Amino acid sequence: MRPTLLGVLRTAYVVVAALVTATVLPRLGVPAPWVPDLVLVGVVATAVLRGPVHGALTGLLAGWVVELVPPVSGPVGLTPLTMMLAGLAAGLLRRGSSRSRWRAPLALVAAAAVVLAAHVVVGVLAQGRLEPADDLTRLLATVVVGAALLPALLGIDRALVRRRLG
Repeated sequence: MRPTLLGVLRTAYVVVAALVTATVLPRLGVPAPWVPDLVLVGVVATAVLRGPVHGALTGLLAGWVVELVPPVSGPVGLTPLTMMLAGLAAGLLRRGSSRSRWRAPLALVAAAAVVLAAHVVVGVLAQGRLEPADDLTRLLATVVVGAALLPALLGIDRALVRRRLG
């Protein structure tokens, strides 16, 4: 298999999104609960277009990238597992014949709910505390930013596939 332009762009997006989420947004003064999960948006874009298997694989790889970018929070290996399940959940909403404009936002909400559930479980089991307000705020920020980014990501993906570059 040779790498495609679309694969290189997806990889670049995940790396840049992980770096922006971990370093740039906090330096700009964005409060921690309001920092959106930009990597999750990329995973959802892939999952919506390619299905649950690609979504899960993309989520797993993206989760590893996120774990490599400091600061690491939570047990090692949990982020890739969570992102894999989120990609799987988003990919289950794929329908080849459907062109509904609500499919991608619903997939993003489903994936964000999986991530939220994982954060709640880790908060209770590993850290012994629960901060639902912060987790819900981050979910809201991710959905709002994702609603703005998803159409562009999906459009780029479809254009590259039409030109046989993906």
